[in-house]
Amino acid sequence: MFDGIHVGHSEVINAALKQKEMNQMIPAVFTFRKLKKLGGSVIPYGMKFALLKSKGFDVIYSSDFDSVRDLSGEDFVSQILIDKMNCGYVSCGWDFRFSKNAESDSGDLKRICEENGIKVDIIKPVEMEGGVVSSTRIREAIKDGNIALTNRLLGYDLTYELEVVEGAKIGRTLGTPTLNQLIPIDCVLPKFGVYKSVVELDSTYDAITNIGIKPTVYSDSSPVVETHIPGFNREIYGQTVRVSLREFIRQERKFDSLDDLKIQIQEDIKATKK
Repeated sequence: MFDGIHVGHSEVINAALKQKEMNQMIPAVFTFRKLKKLGGSVIPYGMKFALLKSKGFDVIYSSDFDSVRDLSGEDFVSQILIDKMNCGYVSCGWDFRFSKNAESDSGDLKRICEENGIKVDIIKPVEMEGGVVSSTRIREAIKDGNIALTNRLLGYDLTYELEVVEGAKIGRTLGTPTLNQLIPIDCVLPKFGVYKSVVELDSTYDAITNIGIKPTVYSDSSPVVETHIPGFNREIYGQTVRVSLREFIRQERKFDSLDDLKIQIQEDIKATKK
């Protein structure tokens, strides 16, 4: 799935990219489109492809899961890897499973591929900070608000590249206008609260981001990403903006009044500068 493309995935990816120079092969990725059972994607779906392309892949073969879920291991190799991808080399993770009911593992892939003259490298697990790097572990870190750990496991800052939408403009009345973005419903939701962040627009800006449902303003609201850039007051509705989370500051909570919220926002801004 390459969900999030973390440092473990990078080892698999780099092993394949080496073949470009060594054997003049064209680097390609086989990955699935969205899988509902993942428990939420680490990053927005489209960003995965942008990351893969930036790493040097000329071809990305993205399949609907239902189109291959009932293939046997042998049929997956023959119909997908050989017939569609003209494969001469495969790298995969140690825990890779495939074929109907996930009955085949990386060892089976190696055996079947080598019977067809395809070399296979099985990449060992990457361990960091007391555990194996995995998308499951990263999703849990995101839910816990442990963005520092999330970013180390990913190898880059957790980033949302999303369209800026129009909000209620409450931030303007508080002296802290915000860029509002909606996290896709298939993405794992970070812990609601305030984060130190960085915004990439026409330049790079230090910023502060609140993720949550704005309980002081609304009693019933969908989760929204609200980012305030100190000194930035332009309207950029409809533009796609990159917001990267750096550090968790505090949990979201309901304040007794907008004045209390305004005071807290100023304290949050100070906290991001420490």
